[in-house]
Amino acid sequence: MQGIIVFYLPAKGYGYVRVPDTREEFRFRTINLCKPVEAGDHVRFVLKEDRKGYFADEVEPLRIT
Repeated sequence: MQGIIVFYLPAKGYGYVRVPDTREEFRFRTINLCKPVEAGDHVRFVLKEDRKGYFADEVEPLRIT
């Protein structure tokens, strides 16, 4: 899936990514990041589920030209 980082708090180690088409937001943890990200970055991620619900995993920035 692809989305945009809408919130990222590096000190706490988490953030949220929004899917533009559906406006759904999913949490992600920095421990799962492949590369550093910041708010506004376009990213690719894998949607997974745990006991708290769906979350973004394997978050990776996309190059937008």
